[in-house]
Amino acid sequence: MNRKLHLAVASLSIAAMLAGCSSSNNPEPREAAKPVEPEPSGPAEINLVTPDATITAEYLEGLRKKFPNYTINHIDQSQKGKTIEDLITTGVPIDIVGRAGTGFYSDVVNMKLEVDMSPYIKEYNINLNEFEPQLIQYIRTISNGGMYGIPGGSAINHLLFYNKSIFDKFGVPYLKDGMTWTEVMEVAAKLTRTESGVNYYGFTGHLGVMTSWNQLGISLVDPKTNKPTINTDERWKSYFQTVYGNPALNEAYRRDNRAFSGSTTRLIEGKTGILLFNAGIALVTKEMQEETINWDMVSLPSFKEAPNTGSPMNSTIWGLTKQTRNKKAAMEVLSYLVSDENLLPLAKKGYLVPKITEPFIKNFASEAKPAGKNWKAVIYNKYAPFPITNKSDAAISAIHTKYIESIIKGTTDMNTALRMAEEEAQKVIDANSR
Repeated sequence: MNRKLHLAVASLSIAAMLAGCSSSNNPEPREAAKPVEPEPSGPAEINLVTPDATITAEYLEGLRKKFPNYTINHIDQSQKGKTIEDLITTGVPIDIVGRAGTGFYSDVVNMKLEVDMSPYIKEYNINLNEFEPQLIQYIRTISNGGMYGIPGGSAINHLLFYNKSIFDKFGVPYLKDGMTWTEVMEVAAKLTRTESGVNYYGFTGHLGVMTSWNQLGISLVDPKTNKPTINTDERWKSYFQTVYGNPALNEAYRRDNRAFSGSTTRLIEGKTGILLFNAGIALVTKEMQEETINWDMVSLPSFKEAPNTGSPMNSTIWGLTKQTRNKKAAMEVLSYLVSDENLLPLAKKGYLVPKITEPFIKNFASEAKPAGKNWKAVIYNKYAPFPITNKSDAAISAIHTKYIESIIKGTTDMNTALRMAEEEAQKVIDANSR
């Protein structure tokens, strides 16, 4: 498959998720199983359904050349009238669906389109031991022990990116892989200062990312009780105190009436030392690719409750549906999407992928650009458990963000914020349960 196709697939996955050499803590590399290469079926039409508008003409051209007997159509769910519900209503068949983890749950499982792919996985000799185990466990959980989908395409996890120029300006040593959150927040405090009338901030991050995909594997809603976890799971309070309780940093945000939550623009503008965001931004952000800022990256720091553990891995999950017209043809395409042939070139370019076999670990980022960056940080940590999703998650994440900002700004104390967040989250859950 040509280079443009591989890069288009990677851009597809990262763009969708932007709307997530290994350390000794990673799982042992596993030998890859040799996949079955069935004879292509006769002519078939396949609708490939995804919300991402970045499937390019080059991508589709390459996929069609790979499977010349099939008419492969892309249905862009981000377009008006193309949601899963719209397609069901209008009778448009959904042959293959590709969504990131929580989106797969809402679009496939909640809409009752799911198909247990276990027999097809066996028939096509797809070895699930080759994939990141926490992600496979998540799929099994939402599949009631079966497998409604298979991870494929590029994935995301979270890293710390830092502006080396700010570290140099204040004589602060650079970050390194394997730090703890306590250590990183001490560095953030040293970078938080005013110099020649310019205010500098040691640390920022995207709050939705930080809570929804937290390193402790805490679900926003307890799946057993259907109640919010924010004020009952003590790990949340420890997490908030460690990351959002830094006096120097909080005072700077309060003084300037500046929101804490931010994205790549904070790093690029040159006033923020450290940014927590998903690893994929290094590959799609112009200023980082062209090195107009002096940046690097390190692994996500860990908590004492979960040493050497980063964020969960969030990957596109590909699945057949109850509407799939030609399961043999669709499965041939899907098995390619999750194959080494498709995924290894992406890993070489620095894209995180859900496979953990030796070729992927050994060759990760071997062709990544810009060269000289700490690309191995992407796969340094082991992965946190994938949170159990709930249809109220998006609204609850927004509630968490609101109260974290209030803690940082000093308008609400920690205990009150946790209690109020719990009360608001419960109202959302109750409304969605009616």
